[in-house]
Amino acid sequence: MPAPIQTDAALFLDIDGTLLDIAEQPHLVTIPEPLRETLHRLRARLNGAIAFISGRPLHEIDEFFPGHFPAAAEHGAVLRDAQGKLHYISQRPKAYDHWLQTLTQAAETMPGLLIEQKTVGLVVHYRQAPHQAARIKVLAESLIAESPGAILLPAHMAYELRPQGAAKDTALTWFMRQPPFEGRTPIFIGDDTTDEPAIALAIALGGIGLHVNRDLSGGPAAVRSWLQESSYFLGFVGN
Repeated sequence: MPAPIQTDAALFLDIDGTLLDIAEQPHLVTIPEPLRETLHRLRARLNGAIAFISGRPLHEIDEFFPGHFPAAAEHGAVLRDAQGKLHYISQRPKAYDHWLQTLTQAAETMPGLLIEQKTVGLVVHYRQAPHQAARIKVLAESLIAESPGAILLPAHMAYELRPQGAAKDTALTWFMRQPPFEGRTPIFIGDDTTDEPAIALAIALGGIGLHVNRDLSGGPAAVRSWLQESSYFLGFVGN
């Protein structure tokens, strides 16, 4: 396990696959009750310098973790600062409705396919139809090819179609220029390909970047345990 979080840290957390075990469908994840208490304790002991950087929409982040934490939702397309003010980095592409119609029609012919609508993008999940992975990739790539200003993000058994201009590393940079994160040592924890730039950036800034599968043995459960132990450590050194 990494050393406990220090009092000068700014903590940034991915959610799915990092804090929470991945479920068959996004809405089926479970939140262990001690986790919420741990995060609130860390928030108090880091003077508010904790934020989520997730692909989840903001309303789902708030549903999972009440308290209006600072957050970068939808990979940083929607940012909420420590004062609760919202900042919109990306807008929904003009091709959004075409994407939705095309993918919905595809889902009718591919049982198990799940289309998740977000504020600025769409996610097509194929966890329950893994044999359709190649077909879905071709379809998603064709939609992006005809949509200027849009990008395709591969994820765990899913592809996300979204506008350019927002990413987890740019969200981390933005937070590090804002109070109470400014001047602190960044720690970012993630598990997916979309997390790699933020992991690398945290290290480049003199902080810590952790990949769940590479750096922590035990998956999200190990992350939760480390965060809990760190929250108690911070309480001890702060007294």
